[in-house]
Amino acid sequence: MKEDLNLIEKYLAGNEEAVEMLVMKYQKMIYALACRMVNDMEEAKDITQKTFIQAIKSIKGFKKKASFKTWLYRIAVNTSLNHMRKDGHKEIELDESAIGNQSGALSLMIKRERENLIKKRLDELPKQQRLAIILRTYEGLSCCETSQIMGCSEGAVKAHYHFGVKKLKEILEGRRYDIHS
Repeated sequence: MKEDLNLIEKYLAGNEEAVEMLVMKYQKMIYALACRMVNDMEEAKDITQKTFIQAIKSIKGFKKKASFKTWLYRIAVNTSLNHMRKDGHKEIELDESAIGNQSGALSLMIKRERENLIKKRLDELPKQQRLAIILRTYEGLSCCETSQIMGCSEGAVKAHYHFGVKKLKEILEGRRYDIHS
């Protein structure tokens, strides 16, 4: 965090290389988040670029209350949500790179099929629950970081996550329920 603050100060003092170092540091994480949210690699590249453009434009207003990473994730989430609203996208891409060393093609097929099913069903959750699951589970962010990104309390993040997991389990088990409750 201190390294990020030093780079921000250097950039504000006129050192263009400092902002390039921030971009290099966070580019893959922001791209992965955008991929998960919009389910399109090309659109995720655009969102990543827009995120960094917005961050650089707004960097003077960065308040050191949160970490730069959390602030940048918030910009990326908002940029992704705006993109999804504008283009009518709904599907969420989950990380399939976590497939471990399973023995045999059948085990691999079963695992991929399960992940694809979860991908499709995750989209059926309300936006806040879906986002809490993505940020906590797939991005590995803390409750505190997630609450800052989502703009709600840690308790709300825990509730969104809990109810999202519960509803996802119900969906996968084929139960009926009201997804807006």
